[in-house]
Amino acid sequence: MENEAPLPSPPAPSVPAEIFLAGFWVRGGAFLVDSLILALCAFLPVHGLGFLVGLAYKTIFISQGGQTPGKMAAGIKVLTAAGEPVGVGRALARAASEYLSAILLCIGYMVAASSDKRALHDYIAGTRVIYVDGVGKGRKTAFAALGVFAVLVPVAAGVAMAVFGLGSFGKFKTLSVKSGEGATKGNLGSLRSAISIYYGDMEGQYPATLDALIGPKYVPAMPKTKLADHKETGAWTLYGAEVCTGKTEYGAEIDATKLKDTGGWGYVADPRAKCSGMVFVDCTHRDTKGKLWPEY
Repeated sequence: MENEAPLPSPPAPSVPAEIFLAGFWVRGGAFLVDSLILALCAFLPVHGLGFLVGLAYKTIFISQGGQTPGKMAAGIKVLTAAGEPVGVGRALARAASEYLSAILLCIGYMVAASSDKRALHDYIAGTRVIYVDGVGKGRKTAFAALGVFAVLVPVAAGVAMAVFGLGSFGKFKTLSVKSGEGATKGNLGSLRSAISIYYGDMEGQYPATLDALIGPKYVPAMPKTKLADHKETGAWTLYGAEVCTGKTEYGAEIDATKLKDTGGWGYVADPRAKCSGMVFVDCTHRDTKGKLWPEY
């Protein structure tokens, strides 16, 4: 019996060629470029679509060559920990876990500054980021500088605000509160105008509830209050004659001590009440001018 030829030995596992892991600062520069591109998503009209676009952006580019536009520019790419191309499933897992790196006060990104040069999302997805062949020192230096800008400038700005800018933050908050107060007063005027028109249409009868005003002729939807001491709301509370002071002077018709302080609208519909038809802000606090809200 003739000897059969020996079966060929199984191929030895491929050993990745010498690789150079991408540094933290260069990765930061690539991240900045991608962030600027994805910032365009802020102009998308559908709420929440920016998150999905970002997820798709990272998944598609990484699974189709290991490089987002930012990584292409920086000369780096994503591979599996074994040095293989990244598939769609792994790319999706990496893109999703990158948001985890972000929400953990960006600590997940900072992990890449270690000697292993892998971020939290790299560990989760089993990937690493390397330099592609032929990347020169000039490009590395340029993107490292971008990375320093992307990381250190926001940190410096935060520290500066904490040390010097607390007053500025307070001013910003005050401006925000005043903006909400202005919107509330404008909405109060709209409601009162709608009630006046309704009163004329119904020949001297006020609406039984504020909901009766909702429609194309009066108000398309119930306007909202925006107060510093309450959550934004369009809710309203029906009151009786007990909140009327009996005075007819502007701003003196409502007794603030009788209110429930709901932060929404208050309305008196009782035709027997002296302040019948009165709509007001149901808040017992004062605005930034020091005036009680029911006095408007």
